[in-house]
Amino acid sequence: MSGSFPSGSAANLPMPAQGLPEDVGAGYSHQPDSPPALAGKRRRGLVWAALAVPAIGWTALYAGAATPLKGALAREASAALNREVSIGGPVRILLTPLSVTISAADVRIANPAWARSETLLDVRALTARFATFDFLIGRAVPRALALRGGTLDLERSADGKAMSWADGQRETVYDLTAIRRFDADGVTLRYHDPARDAQARIALSAAGPGLIAMAGGGTVADERFAMRGTLETSESGDAAIDLNARMQGLSLALSGTAERPSALATARLQARAEGANFARLADLAGIALPSMPGYALSGQLSHAPQGWLFSRIEGRIGRTDISGKLTLDKRGARPRIVGRLASRRLDLADARALFGLHDAPLVEADSFGPLAPTRARLMPDASLSPEALGQVDAVVDYSAAGIIGTTQAPRHLAMRLALVGGILQLSPASVDMAGGFISSDLLVDARTSPALVRADIRLSPTPMGRLLDDWGIAPAGTTVMAKGRVELTGRGMTLREALGQANGRMALVIPGGEMRTRRASASALDMATLSEAMFRDEAQQATDVNCGLIAFTVRNGLASADPILIDTGGHVLSGSGFLDLRDESLNLRLQADGKRLAFFSRPHPLRIAGTLADPLVAREPIAWSSPASFLGFTFPLPNLRAMFGFVDPDQARAPACGPLLRAAPAAAQRDREDTGQLALNNGPATRPMGRARR
Repeated sequence: MSGSFPSGSAANLPMPAQGLPEDVGAGYSHQPDSPPALAGKRRRGLVWAALAVPAIGWTALYAGAATPLKGALAREASAALNREVSIGGPVRILLTPLSVTISAADVRIANPAWARSETLLDVRALTARFATFDFLIGRAVPRALALRGGTLDLERSADGKAMSWADGQRETVYDLTAIRRFDADGVTLRYHDPARDAQARIALSAAGPGLIAMAGGGTVADERFAMRGTLETSESGDAAIDLNARMQGLSLALSGTAERPSALATARLQARAEGANFARLADLAGIALPSMPGYALSGQLSHAPQGWLFSRIEGRIGRTDISGKLTLDKRGARPRIVGRLASRRLDLADARALFGLHDAPLVEADSFGPLAPTRARLMPDASLSPEALGQVDAVVDYSAAGIIGTTQAPRHLAMRLALVGGILQLSPASVDMAGGFISSDLLVDARTSPALVRADIRLSPTPMGRLLDDWGIAPAGTTVMAKGRVELTGRGMTLREALGQANGRMALVIPGGEMRTRRASASALDMATLSEAMFRDEAQQATDVNCGLIAFTVRNGLASADPILIDTGGHVLSGSGFLDLRDESLNLRLQADGKRLAFFSRPHPLRIAGTLADPLVAREPIAWSSPASFLGFTFPLPNLRAMFGFVDPDQARAPACGPLLRAAPAAAQRDREDTGQLALNNGPATRPMGRARR
């Protein structure tokens, strides 16, 4: 129908306003929102809500909203660390796209039940930082740890096998070994190790980001020490440590790097040590040594699978330079030292000190007061107790290109020291000296007390001119060679005591040759003086030596001449007496008898006394009269033998050189017919002169 609306369309048209003015109705029109505009508003609301909720949550967590969870956190930490953990203050969590930081106040972590201190850690504030990426890959380990105000107590068990800080699950949020950066301020670190009798108290303070200053001290085996240093750590780099420690007569310095603060035991360190007595440094490693000279040593210190490795050792002990490497193996019941050391120049005085060779008083100090005279010793005083030799095992090879401190200038010393289970072996040991060489084997069994000592020292054929150069023998023109051997066995708590109770034999064999002497020198025992006094030889005059033997039989430390016989072209030298190894004294009588009748040339007997280190030679006193008794009266009679002593009655017969060159004892010499006459008059004494056998 024309002019009409389609059916149903009128209801969709807007109706004019009823009762409104015409102009108002004409100016008003209603336009509904479009669908895109509504969606935009909803999205903006959701975005603001999405931003507001995390921000509110982030703020709440940082403000302490996680505090109600501290009980659950403490229980979980206690189970993971296998010890009680408590959190007394608020817990805060700071979240960033790159990290998660957890802070807690008044944190207390208990020590194991065996520890002396109840707490391992007791601090006012603890902060641990984790990398967000670690959570994404399922490896939520702490990257950094900061402590403020409190104490940190580290302890080892009495047997040295357990550590109070060793617990913790690896690859978890409680894995302390993963920490790369460590900060501390106002924290006191206390350390206790009863097995090594060591304890320390060190103050930790902040010196910068990741930089901790350390200062404190403690005791090691009742010896006090002071230390200071720094520890610098970083999440992206290695940890650097620099420590200096001082104790009486000892200075130690350590510097180097480690992968993490918890891996300081495996750090690559440069170590330096200086002091006035090397024995004090050895004592820190559990090695007992006698008093030693001063030292200055450096080397690289690193952790090896079996213990510690000291490499590139350089420095000196006394006047002896030292280089090489050592490994300290601590896997067994006893620490074991394996090493190789070398010296360009070994000072004999330093070697003597190693075996306890020092000057000793001639008499007891209380006999003449505190200023009692002293004398040099030759017998070593090194302790042979089971405690001294049973605490450590060692296998050390040592060599020295040259030796100073003696006129023979020995060279090419090489030796191996093996100490295993209380048995010490110094074998092989050899040194080139005076054109020959000395080789020796020493065995010390300290498993029982007193220790058993066996010594075997051998001298290869050596030119006597070079061997006795400082005793007045002229090397030029002297063709006499000498070879010898010392075999001793004894027991004692020290080497001196063992040799003082030893049994065995000492012999120096002299084959034929020519010997020349120089002019008398200042030596107390000078061969030129002996030659002139006994043989009437002028200086530089040659003496033909047919053969000779200087031998001693040792019983209970007393070495009796057995025999002393030297056959020359014109005389036969014989000797009697003893060497007492117990007090290092000697008392010998030497007499030369001519082989032909001579006037005004009878040699005068000599006495050699004093000590092994400082012998004294003098002509035997002449008794011009001898006492006689008649009818109860005593009166002197002239000693005709002394008055006519200038006459040599041609009584000496040359000994057979065969037994002498075989180092046969006096009994074997007397058993032979061709030597029986010689041994009758001036044969070697079997007991000390002027004193009873001890």
